[in-house]
Amino acid sequence: MRYNEYLSCAEKHLLGCNQLFSSYLRRNRQDSHVWHELYYLSGYILEGIVVYSAYKDNGWDPAVDIKHDYNLDFTQRTKLDFFYNRKIPQDKISNDYFQNRQSCDVALSVQGHRFQEIVKNLLKISPSFNDVPYIGNGEIDQDVENLIDKWGPEIRYHYLKYRNYRYCGVNLDQDIISRLLSTCHTIFSKHI
Repeated sequence: MRYNEYLSCAEKHLLGCNQLFSSYLRRNRQDSHVWHELYYLSGYILEGIVVYSAYKDNGWDPAVDIKHDYNLDFTQRTKLDFFYNRKIPQDKISNDYFQNRQSCDVALSVQGHRFQEIVKNLLKISPSFNDVPYIGNGEIDQDVENLIDKWGPEIRYHYLKYRNYRYCGVNLDQDIISRLLSTCHTIFSKHI
């Protein structure tokens, strides 16, 4: 997969979420299932933008697949690879960097869906994102930031277990989801 495909996927999810949210406003405003699903999908919007931005900002060749190809210099410089622990035949590299990523101070991966770590350790320090909410230093509502920080793909199971639809101490309701999607739109529109 090429990194610009992550941005295309983010755009697709953003358009779908906005369409679902807009069409839903005309119906019952209390359906927590919808808010939960929009929250879940918003994480993939953000993940797509973050993965795209991390690879683009750090000079990865857009024609090179980020999953099947590797660039030792890139990963040593950024601590980022698609896999958390990539296995590479010893005759292809001069050291065990990829096999020993657990011993690194920071080992960032796309595979784990922890885009928040990529933001914290790679994007926030880049001047390219100074005025961008969440991935840079742009303004963001604290409860929206809290939701983004706590997002993980496992939340897809939470609605089955927790019927009150609270997540991270925040009620998932029309207001917070509206602000979350607005933040996603702002981040998308300001990406590099």
